[in-house]
Amino acid sequence: MKETFERIIIPVDNTEASKIAVKKGAFFAKLLGIDAKIITVNDTHQFISSVVIEDKLKKDAEAFLEDFKKIAEEFGIKIETQLIIGKPAEEIVKFAKENDLIIMAHHDRTVGLDKVMMGSVSRDVVRNAPCSVLVVKSK
Repeated sequence: MKETFERIIIPVDNTEASKIAVKKGAFFAKLLGIDAKIITVNDTHQFISSVVIEDKLKKDAEAFLEDFKKIAEEFGIKIETQLIIGKPAEEIVKFAKENDLIIMAHHDRTVGLDKVMMGSVSRDVVRNAPCSVLVVKSK
């Protein structure tokens, strides 16, 4: 692994915690003089068979990606967005390169047995990413 980062990856969902991660990611991109990319992973296709609902969810994701892009642009950085289809942790890990820095939110939305069964996206990304990961707490 090189000692410098070439790009910041900011995985998001439509939450306040992700908004905080976008601001932190944009701040670090500006500080390091590198580009950033905001991504969201849509995993609903495995649960939803309605094309109409899937299209609505895609449009919603594109809308919040655009909102997050505007927030990041306020930091004066080059920012791009991308919607990816698949399982969030797997797709984030596949997307990242060795010299990236992933900055993502952790929201403790699951408790008890759900947490054990479902796991945590941020935890899985930290374990499997080929690069460094900065996890931003939502509180």
